[in-house]
Amino acid sequence: MAGRTIELRAADGNRLSAYLASPPGKAKAALVIAHEVFGVSPHVKGLADDYAANGWLTIVPALWDRVARGVELGPTEEQRLKGVEIRKKVTWANILDDIAAARDEMRRRAKKVGIVGYCLGGDIAWAGACMQGFDAAVCYYGGAIAKLLHLTNACPVMLHNGTADPWIPPEDEAKIDAAAKPMMTIHKYPGIGHAFVNDTLPHRYHAETAKIARGRTLAFFDRHLAR
Repeated sequence: MAGRTIELRAADGNRLSAYLASPPGKAKAALVIAHEVFGVSPHVKGLADDYAANGWLTIVPALWDRVARGVELGPTEEQRLKGVEIRKKVTWANILDDIAAARDEMRRRAKKVGIVGYCLGGDIAWAGACMQGFDAAVCYYGGAIAKLLHLTNACPVMLHNGTADPWIPPEDEAKIDAAAKPMMTIHKYPGIGHAFVNDTLPHRYHAETAKIARGRTLAFFDRHLAR
């Protein structure tokens, strides 16, 4: 499938691009993807296309457009560090404003809107579940969620974490487990590290775990958004 680029406008006036992937028929509902530090990369576009192929109208807002437009970083440590430097120049409020712009665009197109995020995007998806009026949220290996537990999710949320993820150490896992937030489902994958969904990172990608998590995510969105 091939998506297309559209423009969004945030509440503070920022204009940003977004990758929009449409399903072949009528959409079940809509999804916002919060991307990794690599920006709107070919990998995340592929994720959007896959969700669209499964019936979801899917959008990926370009959260780095405030610093540099068209950021599509590659799967190398040098490129990751470039993404980290860009991230430092974008405030959390900026990110949430741009996510809200994507949510509002999807609200105009679908009755229900979910959010799914990966790595940094997992943290953003958690904030979206707590603060931004989404109908469901899925967070993949969000390393800062343990620091955001003062927020309480207002919609059903699913977490996917590897137990060998260096960015979610055991003490943070324990904090998340102890938080006992409502409407939260946590899936832990023994011995699995960070970024296990990203097939452009062969040292991190774990195909079997990615497949299991994908199936759980699609079923979760079917249950909470498509009915």
